[in-house]
Amino acid sequence: MSKSLREQLVGAWELIEYCAYLPNDESDKVYPQGQDAQGIIMYTADGYMSAQILTLDQESSLSSSNEEDRSQIKRDYLAYTGQFYLDEAGDSKGPVLIHHMKVANRANMLGDTQRRLCKIVDEHNGQYLVLSLNGTTKAFGEDRIVRVRWRRLPENRATQPPR
Repeated sequence: MSKSLREQLVGAWELIEYCAYLPNDESDKVYPQGQDAQGIIMYTADGYMSAQILTLDQESSLSSSNEEDRSQIKRDYLAYTGQFYLDEAGDSKGPVLIHHMKVANRANMLGDTQRRLCKIVDEHNGQYLVLSLNGTTKAFGEDRIVRVRWRRLPENRATQPPR
């Protein structure tokens, strides 16, 4: 018997790509957190999730006490956690995943609920979670479609970190 989408969703996923592309040209991409952003998103069996995305080119400001540098770090780091809700039947575009942001590092996200289209695809090099918005949003001054691709991380049953 195959697993439900909810059962497949549970686990940890690493960020592969967070982009926004033009509706008529998928190759015209911009990267809200930078092209080399890293992150992890996790879903638990009891209905909770956590997401963290880091822009990599911020090393110079990490140890700074300068207020402007600290403000840049806030823009370069995105973190939120809370409950998730999955409607596997979804709508005409597919299953719908909702993130409720109980805790967030950005004030405008705190308590927010965001709706995403959700699909899991198997490819030759792993299983991928693809999250996108239903429709366009303003990104870099243009209407674009946001898509976030995550690759499933291997199960971790180690008792010690690698040396």
